[in-house]
Amino acid sequence: MEYDENWQVRYRDMIETPKQALAHVKSGHRVFLGTGCGEPTVLVEALTREAANLADVEIVQLLTKGDAPYIDKDYSDSFKVNSFFIGHNVREIFLEGRGDYTPILMSDIPRLFDSGQLPLDVALIQVTPPDCRGKVSLGISVDIV
Repeated sequence: MEYDENWQVRYRDMIETPKQALAHVKSGHRVFLGTGCGEPTVLVEALTREAANLADVEIVQLLTKGDAPYIDKDYSDSFKVNSFFIGHNVREIFLEGRGDYTPILMSDIPRLFDSGQLPLDVALIQVTPPDCRGKVSLGISVDIV
């Protein structure tokens, strides 16, 4: 499909800065992070900057390839991690007992969300700009997202 060069004009009322978008995240929310190469790193960094205004936000993730700044001990009152996979960059929080691991088959994760067993309040994902039909792509990280 053809790229819409004027998408920012067409969707002006839907475009927000990271800070504006993260105003939807409240204390006690469960926030899903996009996976692997599709992790929205700009939003993750902005979420971490908002840590002082948040408490008990549960970050649900599969695999993060970034730095995972939210695991820093300074943010332990703000963020708790619940992961479906323990990668090298988050391993320390599990070894220290500061995170939860949910063992599950990858194919069962969407059902976990859909069934309400693990309801999400916010999903931070990365997509392409919309094409001329308004459709977006998840790019190379089309998994549980």
